[in-house]
Amino acid sequence: MLTTALAFSFVAAAAVWLAGRRDAARDPRLTLLALALLAVFPLLFFLPKAPLLPPGDFKPVSPALSQWLPWLWAAGVAIASVRLFVALGVLIRWRRNSERIELRDGIDLRLLHGLAGPVAAGIFKPVIFVPEAWHRWTPEVREAVLAHETKHHQRRDPLWRAIGAAACALHWFNPFVGWMARRLAEQCEFACDEALLAEGMPAERYAHVLCDLAAPAHSPATALAMAHESGLEARVRRMFSDSPRGSTFVLAVLLLLTTLTAVALAVLKRADPPAKPAIPMEEIQLRLNADPFPGN
Repeated sequence: MLTTALAFSFVAAAAVWLAGRRDAARDPRLTLLALALLAVFPLLFFLPKAPLLPPGDFKPVSPALSQWLPWLWAAGVAIASVRLFVALGVLIRWRRNSERIELRDGIDLRLLHGLAGPVAAGIFKPVIFVPEAWHRWTPEVREAVLAHETKHHQRRDPLWRAIGAAACALHWFNPFVGWMARRLAEQCEFACDEALLAEGMPAERYAHVLCDLAAPAHSPATALAMAHESGLEARVRRMFSDSPRGSTFVLAVLLLLTTLTAVALAVLKRADPPAKPAIPMEEIQLRLNADPFPGN
């Protein structure tokens, strides 16, 4: 399964790169699909198998290595899962130590002391954490912050981020999965920016807010900070430039091919080698009755 997962992650990462060749931030749906398939990849192996591949004599390189690989993989998954639970614990502690400001449209706005910048979190109980500087911000800054973080919840970005984190935990050894998870986080931010600007948010004012609130990239795995220092320049540049538009047809084709590739790798197997023809009973009797010393 590990080899198959590596093969699929390579194909999926190539598809994500190809879809974002002109505009890396255009659409997160392909990246999300690839990570979701990787998160449930072990379950795909329970599908009925199709023996369509030609038979072959495949032998593992080392029986001892093949015996220990599953245990090594499971140990890595356990360690990565602990990190996810720690991140969940951080969010629980944030909620417990924060103060509610208001409840707006089902989203809990809470003040958290020591927070660097606004953060959207929560899958079933959406919450927006804001720093103690919230009360010193101008109404325009507050409006931009709430609009951005609310857009994250409307797009279900905390859930998509959690799916990416689960895929990374399951494939902790795979650099392609980590790259796609980082790409998904970036695409979610770009998508929120684009949606707000399309709704009439002035680009210059919004860019100033992002620059003022930029914070180091330290937040729980399933949370989304409004502005990280690392990707801020690309976001601001994109606001004031004409971003190329990719083909919707190409995206649909890549979505379909990615799904078919995952299913095919999980269900296809080598056909059984043809059975050797049985020796007829007459020939057996002939050989048994044959004179072993015909010359005598």
